[in-house]
Amino acid sequence: MKLYSAIVLLFLGSFSIINSLNAQDIHPTTSLVYPGINGKLVYVPDSLGNIVPDFSNAGYKGGGVAIPYVQSKATVWPILGDNSERIQKAIDSVSSLEPDAFGFRGAILLKAGYYVLEKPLYIKASGVVLRGEGQSDVGTILYAKIPAPVEGGGRRFRRPAVINIEGESGITIDEKTTQDITDSYVPVGARSFNVKSGKAFKVGDKISVKRIGNEAFIKAIGLDSASVGRNQWRPFDITYDRIITAINGNNITVDAPIYTAIDSQWGGGNVSKYSDARIEQVAVENLRGISEYDPSVRQTAYGNMDRDDLGEKYRYHGEEYYSDENHHSTLVDFSNIQNGWVRNITALHFANSVIQVNAGTKWITIQDCESREPVSQRWGGRRFTFQINGQLSLVQRCLAQKGRHSFVLQGSQASGNVFLECEAINPYSSSEPHNRWSNGVLYDNVKAPLTARFWDYIIGWAGANIVFWNCEGDYLIQSPPTANNYSFGHIGVNAVVYNAALQDLTKPNGHVESMDKHVTPKSLYLTQLKERLGMQAVDNTLSHF
Repeated sequence: MKLYSAIVLLFLGSFSIINSLNAQDIHPTTSLVYPGINGKLVYVPDSLGNIVPDFSNAGYKGGGVAIPYVQSKATVWPILGDNSERIQKAIDSVSSLEPDAFGFRGAILLKAGYYVLEKPLYIKASGVVLRGEGQSDVGTILYAKIPAPVEGGGRRFRRPAVINIEGESGITIDEKTTQDITDSYVPVGARSFNVKSGKAFKVGDKISVKRIGNEAFIKAIGLDSASVGRNQWRPFDITYDRIITAINGNNITVDAPIYTAIDSQWGGGNVSKYSDARIEQVAVENLRGISEYDPSVRQTAYGNMDRDDLGEKYRYHGEEYYSDENHHSTLVDFSNIQNGWVRNITALHFANSVIQVNAGTKWITIQDCESREPVSQRWGGRRFTFQINGQLSLVQRCLAQKGRHSFVLQGSQASGNVFLECEAINPYSSSEPHNRWSNGVLYDNVKAPLTARFWDYIIGWAGANIVFWNCEGDYLIQSPPTANNYSFGHIGVNAVVYNAALQDLTKPNGHVESMDKHVTPKSLYLTQLKERLGMQAVDNTLSHF
């Protein structure tokens, strides 16, 4: 633990060695977030009170909590032929056990070896962990066979993941408890606000904080006329899944900030209690997944990688590659989950995602995972490698090879998420908020082409209040009306070639500071975590299994 502390102090930019540095070696600070005289971060608000928000609530148990080791309650050895029923029976057996005081039923240990799977696996109960004995060539290897065609056809990739962790339902709003927010404006980064009456609420209540967006908001961001078939922008609400930490009269304080301002002119907002049916304390760890594919399916077209026209005759053609899509697209899928994790897994040949975390999830940690040699066509709608569509999740130390949108988010319910020390190798497109107002996302020390921009097509403004911190690689950052996007300490050119036909460079630039030189502190997320919970929380986060 002492070693961890020493390493982390250096990582956070400790000032103890400054005297030994030359002036040109001292990293600059930013004008909006910087260490104050007392060493604590200072956040500079704009004229409306918006600040670069705190992201430290991202991750298992709300950040800073060590991922536990769960005792094995069932063991499975590989056999020749299909292993899916044997593994599923073990999962179901452990799922029927009574949870312990920490909410765990137990782990299913898959001994090292080669497991052919003819069917997907499902975990539907809290407190269940699926664990292998390593992600290497001599570890636990799940080989997912090409699934049988879906009767009646169906959309591409509309098939289960290899490992599906899913609760039967999510949260249910108690409409009788709904109270309007009375503030005319609640800024980005705020954790407290006033409601019409606070009498019905107490500390510890789980609440949904709704930010309303009406027709006037759609018009204000310039998307009232954007329409391609069913993809027209319409009014939408954003909900933030929060816990009350303090109440003072009608003023409520919650555990994590909001990431899009609540503005009365766009409809204001409200808060409601909810009941929670999500499962929790679930995980996958220490294994490798392989998706079988047909190697005879190949092509040379790379699609909309860098073309100025999307027509077929303008497609880039290069070296022939494997392009079969009639196989598994995702290794692990999370739905209706809170407090889960995926760690130490490697995925080979999946067409879309190694891990997909769906809307309605919260507090997931994904760490030390790799995607290698995906197999699919190399244009739109494929290779969303680490896809986070829920709230307050942490993806750290992960690697994506030959992905497109390697570290990506979709939709307005994707908020408060963090990508930390991740890397995209040989990517075919950019990592980014990809669809319709994903908000409050931090890319921290990420090496990948990045964008937070306007898409001149059906997407429009993909992300709002996005922060790039000490990242490396080409990037494109633009800011939507009513919000901002930020780049601090980015090493790379503020331009990308990917999806050039869908760019609109007339849109306003985002806030950029310290191009081509990293800033202090080294990591925004870890510094915010240390200030909120202390050094032990940072040690817990940086620890490896």
